[in-house]
Amino acid sequence: MTLSKLTTTLVLWLGMIVLLLIIERFSAPPSLWDKIILTHVSQLRSLWLDRLFLFVTNFGSLYFLAPVTMLILWFLARNDYMSDAWFLALSLGGASLIAHLAKYLFQRVRPDAFPFVGTMPLNASFPSAHTAQIMAFVIALYLILRRLDMRSAYWFLAVAAPVAVMVALSRLYLQVHYPSDVLAGLVLALLWILGVAHLLGTLGIKVT
Repeated sequence: MTLSKLTTTLVLWLGMIVLLLIIERFSAPPSLWDKIILTHVSQLRSLWLDRLFLFVTNFGSLYFLAPVTMLILWFLARNDYMSDAWFLALSLGGASLIAHLAKYLFQRVRPDAFPFVGTMPLNASFPSAHTAQIMAFVIALYLILRRLDMRSAYWFLAVAAPVAVMVALSRLYLQVHYPSDVLAGLVLALLWILGVAHLLGTLGIKVT
């Protein structure tokens, strides 16, 4: 059973790498559908949407997620949920680290077809770290709550899932990411978390 779970972990993480390579390969330099979607998004511009998405996008930043996660980790550790604390920390921390490492490796240039809103990040475009981070945080915390209290898990998902989607959409609206960057961030977060869950399972730590 342990070997089977470890194999599953390796398959999930290998699949994550392969999918990132495929998405980047077939969406560069970028693809036509990337350009079409950003063109349509640029036509939605308005002052109130500018303000909305400039605010919402912050929920995907580590400046917001890191302190919130630290508070949750403190609560989990204090109440003897150490396995859940490790799961959440590894999920967010790993997804963020991989996203930024991938940026360094792929070095995709940010969109420049339309004026961006706010401040253009200085690092590379692929994948979207904001998307990977908020998705990792929401998925991991949902899985933790689902095991502890299904009712709380549903309420959390009802609130957090729309926020995560809005963060992903904000990266397009602000013209700081291509759609393929956002897709890659989602794939990265999901497969990384599933791999972490299986890996902890090999150690006898139940997190889902």
